[in-house]
Order: sequence, then C-alpha cells, then structure tokens
Amino acid sequence: MTRIAVVTAEEARALDERTIATLPESYALMFRAATAAADALHERSWRSAAVYVGTGNNGGDGWLIAGLLRARGWHVTVWASGEPRTADARRAKAAAEQGGPFTPPSGSEAIVLDALLGTGATGAPRGDVAAALEVLRHTHTGEQPVVAIDLPTGLDASTGDDVGAIAADVTLTFGSVKRAHLLRRDLVGALQVLDIGLVESDDATRIVDAPMVRALLPAMRADAYKRTRGRVAIVGGEPGMAGAAIIAARGAHASGAGMVRADVAAPSATALQVAVPFATVHAWMGEHDWSGIDTAWPDAMVIGPGLDGTAASLRRQVLRLLHDYRGPVVLDAGALTAFTPKRVADEEDIEDAGDAPLAHLEALRHALRGREALLTPHLGEFVALTGQSAVDRFTDPQHLAAMLGATVLLKGVPTVIAAPGSAPLVTATGNPALAMGGTGDLLAGIAGTLLAQGMTALHAGAVAAWIHGTAAEHAVATHGAWRGVTMDLLLHAVSNVWPALFAHASHPPHPSHTLLELPAVPCR
Repeated sequence: MTRIAVVTAEEARALDERTIATLPESYALMFRAATAAADALHERSWRSAAVYVGTGNNGGDGWLIAGLLRARGWHVTVWASGEPRTADARRAKAAAEQGGPFTPPSGSEAIVLDALLGTGATGAPRGDVAAALEVLRHTHTGEQPVVAIDLPTGLDASTGDDVGAIAADVTLTFGSVKRAHLLRRDLVGALQVLDIGLVESDDATRIVDAPMVRALLPAMRADAYKRTRGRVAIVGGEPGMAGAAIIAARGAHASGAGMVRADVAAPSATALQVAVPFATVHAWMGEHDWSGIDTAWPDAMVIGPGLDGTAASLRRQVLRLLHDYRGPVVLDAGALTAFTPKRVADEEDIEDAGDAPLAHLEALRHALRGREALLTPHLGEFVALTGQSAVDRFTDPQHLAAMLGATVLLKGVPTVIAAPGSAPLVTATGNPALAMGGTGDLLAGIAGTLLAQGMTALHAGAVAAWIHGTAAEHAVATHGAWRGVTMDLLLHAVSNVWPALFAHASHPPHPSHTLLELPAVPCR
C-alpha cells in the first residue's frame, strides 16, 4: 500500500532530492513525471493541447509532455514564457523539438496545459510569466478545460494563497499532495496524483485513502453478535437539542455498532425512542444529573451532541463522567465548548486556570489520561479552546494533541487528525453538503462505533472522517447537487459507503500511474 505524503514546497523538494539521489541523473525524474502526465492525458478523449511553459523545471515537464503527446498523434501548440534556465529544462525542450518546432496557440485547442510555474514558486506571477498568463487569458475562450501541471500557476504550494492563479479544471501532480491542493480545491479542480516512484519518508503527514481505510478497519468474526460488534453510548440531547443525539445514534448504527444507548435529558427521551427505535434510552433528570448513567455498559462513549456548552455545570459533569468511565471516548460540540478559557474562568469552585498557555485544559488532560480519546472540534471550537487568533490547520492540531495526550480531529477543508507521537493524517473527502448543522454529530457517531470496535483514536478519527466525506460525495452524485442533500440522504449514503468501499478492493478504479484521485468540489 503506497502512502501518499501531504507536503509543503520545501518538503516536496526534499522528496525529489531524496529520490534523485537513487537515480542516475535528475533528468530521469523529470522524464518519469512527464511520461506519467502524458499517459494520464492520453487516456482521456482530448487530442489537441495548447501548452504554456515556464523557464524552470515545471516548464521542462511541459516541454516533455508536449513532445510526448505530439509523438502520439496529438496536435500540440506551445507558448514559452522564455528560454529554459535549468539544464534539465533545456534538455527537455531539445527532446520535445526533435519532431520540429511548435507553433503558438490559436485558441482552438481542446485543452490548455498550464506548465508555467510549479511547487517552488512564491509570490505573484511577474515578468514573462505574467505576460504568458495574459496571452493565455486572451487566446482561449474559457470553454477549454485548463489542466495544471503540478499546481495552478499563481497558487502558493505551502499556504494555499491565491496570488493571481488561473483556476484549473484538472490538476496533475506527482507522487505527493501539496497542502495547497487540499486548501484550495476551488482552484485545483479534480486532482490526480501520479506515481513517479518517489522515495517515501516515514515521518511525513499522510493522506487517508480507500486502501488505507480498508487496511485499518478491524475484521469481524464470523460468529459475531451484538456485544462483539461494540456498544456505544451517546451522552447529550438536552431539551430542544434531541436531534443532535438522534443523528449521532443513527450514525453509530449505520457504521456497524452492535448496540446503541442514548443518555439524554428526560424531555428528549421520547423523541430519541421514536426516531431511533433500535437504541435504548436512559433519561437523566435535572441539569446534567448524570449520576445514573451506567458507565460499565459501553465499549465507547460519545459525549457532546446536543449539550449546551455554556451551561455552568457542564464542565464539572463532563469531568466527573470521565472519572467514572475510563473507556474510549469521543468529545464533541458542547463537551468541548465547556472547556474554553471563559467557561473555566467563570466557574467559582475551581482553581484559577493560570497564565500558562492552555492551562485551562489541564483538568481535561488529566481526565483523558490512559485512554483512547478523540476530540472533534470545528475551526471555531478549536480557536475557542486554544485562544489562537489564527490556526495552521496542518500543525496546530498536533500541538493540542501533544498537550492533551489525546487525538485531535480538526474538521474542515481538509480535515486533519493528529495524535501524540504520530505523524498526522489528512482526509480530503467531502463537499459543501457537509456544511450544515448535524453533520458533526454524524461524524462523532461513526467515530464512536470504530472506537467501540477496538480502533485507536487516531485511526478511528481518520476512517470516520473519510467515510463521512465520502458519504457526502455519494449523496451529491446521487442527488445531482449539494443543494437539497438532507441529513436523511447523508445518513443513507453512510450506509452505502461501506459496501462500495470493499466492492472496489479487488478492482481499483484508478487509471494507470494514478495513486489518488480527488473529484472537483461542486460549489454551486
């Protein structure tokens, strides 16, 4: 199973250099990349291309691709922003022009290839590259698909900053995924990661894909029964918020839990019993009186869906429940909000949180110690927990995970799952169908089931996030648009993702050279 790294521009350069050290010459890696890209393009129905090449190695890729496509019978035109300035790019141009010089683009080509700037570029396009972009914009009508080679020109590979990028319909990249590919799906279009034999790095951030999910999922015994499939308790559902606990319970059930129990406020109990008849329900009385919750029953507990994180007593009750229950746990929604600095400081019966960074989370760190624990904040909750004004989606979850001794799943685009002592995992599945209330509760229910079945918090979070996002993709594909995808459709899609995951196991859907494909995200 190939492990696909998620990298910055500097890390991508290091991967290239490590691989080149194993080859006779650096040009061999450029030729591999161009061949893989030409093969990927030739597998499609296009047979003519306007190739815009820069002066660096990305332009060298473009020259080689142009030559390889022309040798296969394509009509290829080329616009060069200048003469190649690296030895490999000069060699690539010479190889491409062995069949004769290329004419300039006419605007009638089937596709436009953007090979002007690659991963190493920073800042806005300038000089001859900016001029080439203007030629591109004025020569082509906008109806032809734009295929970016490695990265759309004008997109910063590390930060995802748009400094004048031309949006691509398809991006072909090589061996790894750059952070910008995941941060700016709107500019990248459909992403195809091509295998060029990069030497792997053991400590790299990895992207979660279908083969990884299949490998991580625990097998179920042939003689399984409801107890061995895992028992999940959902603690939440305050008055007026029964829906969150219902969605979490249904998500757990749709993901293979053997038994689900909902521990909810008494006014929510009837709603749970009607909406989730396969679950048992325990009603707690008063304001977070959880003394009657059976902590010996569950194999995993999900705390938070439908809890009011502003309630004064909630933090104390969560800590007491974590003291009584020592098994795997998912903390979501209100169970996280209760631990923000303001909520901690507002409580009069606890010691001052102090001035040290994240000192307000010390009690939570102590309560989570010695168990598999998964926290699932969205960006707003993460900011509230940490007090940060800005968040680096790829590194900050790792810092919080190390401080808490627990796994942190930062929801969003992309979703990052970080655990102490491990390289983070990243999921890039999903679309705007997930941007509605209740989807976080669904994710928590899926993760709770996987924890109950014995997975680590890191792997449970990674698999749950991948399934959650893939379900949204299935729902949109079935429905035809993200608008109109309801929670019922999304829940149905979760049930359907599991068989689809294994249906493709023996017949991978990817074309040749392809390590990973991410669809374009529908934004309208």
